[in-house]
Amino acid sequence: MPRFLALAAAAALAAAPLAAQDLLVYDDDLQNGFQDWSWAAHNLDYTLQHHGGTASIQMVPANWEALYFHGPVLAGSDYLELRFWVKGQASGGQQLRIVFWLDQAEQANVELEPWVTGGISGTQWRQAVVPLAAIGLGSASFNELLFQADGVAPQPEVLFDDIVFTADPTPPGVVAVAVDPDAGRRPISAFVYGVNFASAAQIADVGYTVNRWGGNRTTRYNWQLDVDNSAFDWFYQNYTKTTPEPPLPEGSEMDRFVTETRSAGAEAVLTLPALGRVAGPDRQRRWSFSQLLYGPQLEDECSYFPPPPPGWCQEDAGNGLCDPAINTTGFCSPGGRIVGNDPDETSVAVAPSFSADQLSFVVSRVGSSVSGGVRFVALDNEPMLWNSTHADVHPEPATYDEVWQRGAAVASAAKQRDAGVKVLGPDTWGWCDLWTSAADALDGDCTNGPDRQAHGGVPFVEWYLGEVCDHLASTGERLVDYVDVHYYPQSGEAFGGESYAALRLQSIRELWDPQYVSQSWIGAAPRLVPRLREWIAAACPGTGIAITEYSWGADDAPSGALAQAEILAIFGREGVDLATRWVVPETGTKTEEAFRLYLDYDGAGARVVGESVTATSSEHDAVGAYAVRGPGDELFVLLFNKDTVAREVAATIAAAVSGPAQLWRFTAATPLGAAGSIAVAGNAFAATLPARSATLARLRVVSNLVFRDGVESGSTRAWSAASP
Repeated sequence: MPRFLALAAAAALAAAPLAAQDLLVYDDDLQNGFQDWSWAAHNLDYTLQHHGGTASIQMVPANWEALYFHGPVLAGSDYLELRFWVKGQASGGQQLRIVFWLDQAEQANVELEPWVTGGISGTQWRQAVVPLAAIGLGSASFNELLFQADGVAPQPEVLFDDIVFTADPTPPGVVAVAVDPDAGRRPISAFVYGVNFASAAQIADVGYTVNRWGGNRTTRYNWQLDVDNSAFDWFYQNYTKTTPEPPLPEGSEMDRFVTETRSAGAEAVLTLPALGRVAGPDRQRRWSFSQLLYGPQLEDECSYFPPPPPGWCQEDAGNGLCDPAINTTGFCSPGGRIVGNDPDETSVAVAPSFSADQLSFVVSRVGSSVSGGVRFVALDNEPMLWNSTHADVHPEPATYDEVWQRGAAVASAAKQRDAGVKVLGPDTWGWCDLWTSAADALDGDCTNGPDRQAHGGVPFVEWYLGEVCDHLASTGERLVDYVDVHYYPQSGEAFGGESYAALRLQSIRELWDPQYVSQSWIGAAPRLVPRLREWIAAACPGTGIAITEYSWGADDAPSGALAQAEILAIFGREGVDLATRWVVPETGTKTEEAFRLYLDYDGAGARVVGESVTATSSEHDAVGAYAVRGPGDELFVLLFNKDTVAREVAATIAAAVSGPAQLWRFTAATPLGAAGSIAVAGNAFAATLPARSATLARLRVVSNLVFRDGVESGSTRAWSAASP
């Protein structure tokens, strides 16, 4: 047996990882976090008949009503079967369906009776066994289980008991990881380790490389008055950002953000307004949808709170939504929105020169983009949502042409003030506006429509890239340097806690995997970064990729931290040029540790830097594997165990490496820190990865090299391998 296999086998025997455990849904009561959301007539504590224990579930099937149990998100791949016992009243034979949802999005829907041996009996309990893979759940996630009446007509009662998801009893095998330090080499951009709105202290402590000034409120930020508008996020109100008033614009919130970000050592991304209006005309608190002027609305700032509301709330500040049966002022549209309000009440019209002047002020404070100033500017924030987020000043949905023309005007003005500044655009909000405009989405199709067809049927982002390079070819001016997108998973895992763990750790594949179909309403394979690379290659080569908003979990969710750590590895491997998480993780949280794994893994400033190289895992769904070759021939191997049990890994390197391999790791229960070392035998090592953990192994490639340049350059970058 080769020595590395012997090492792997010995490690597997020593650790003896356990198989996953069964998950009980009901046994006398709901278990393991499942909640009763049923709308059928039912009783969860029916004691007259039961299969085991002291109670069962009684249901009256009728009118398509259902038993509805909402619980944690489960991965179908973690379980073999759904098992339960069922008994009908009267003669049995009740017509029911078993339905699996993910936050009410259907994942599977099958008849119940075919899975019951002998059918539903009226005289005896019979077991139902539903193999999850057989009904299409082998690679899906779900968190809701329904037993639904299959029709309108009332049926005799039916009883359920001992409902359980059974796990595969076979202990997991060894995961084979293969690393080739000379294949797939791609430089990793230092700018992928960015965030939104980090403080100077957080930048200095963690080492974030980029800090973005962005979000909905920056669309209408008035840099001269230091005032913004909260838009739909909070009752469309103008707020001053500094109190008392500094000698503006010096000392404004934007000014402090830029100067503190640059002083702390991070690059800044500054959002420049392009909508054509900013908050004003003064520093007074103002609101767009006055109930006194525009009639009663569905909610106001005070009714938002349970009584008694706080004393500072403004009852007159409505949310712009209304009931036309109640609001008969003429300002409430049939669609239930306030229309015809005066935008001048909370904003002032501005030209592209307003944003250019903003950049000029920044240059006066911190220097130009090539002399220590702001290197990146973004063209507004999510313009394809202007008609919803900023409905008070831009009620009409944006089109292809409007987003391009408004952004191009600001970009051109900005580059005239600072020729070296790099511009990010168009700043899409998600899946829909990768494909088409808000105008098309308003018509009911968020991926196609008349606006897209009027532009040759070309997806919006690809078309936008074409405009960038067409302008470059005709004028010699590159207006946009990075295609800028936002991306959030759509099933609740973006900001949710541990109930979304299983789904979250799989849905990160939306960023790259052509085989992974989003389990959300998207229902397609997003493969976001490869898709962007293809569009760039087709329409505007040389454009960088920026993802300036994304999130895959709450800061303190351990699975969110694990997902974040793997996302950073994906960004490096897939060639993302700049990325900023929304928002900066809270200090001391698990998600902050995910960034530290790359930026300060030893607590003394050590970083994972270099080129991404090829790394594969035989079970990527369970253990993600990535590798980085450093400038001094360090080899960093990143291993992410997404399984709920410990996993054994046998890693082989397609080059000689020296050891031992030093380890750093974080788990749900332990903070990031040194995790000892493991022996390296030739070109292989074996490791035990704790459940839901991120592990960094540092080795060194042993090179048999000759000097290509004939001198001792001190760098291996100019060397080549020689035959022995």
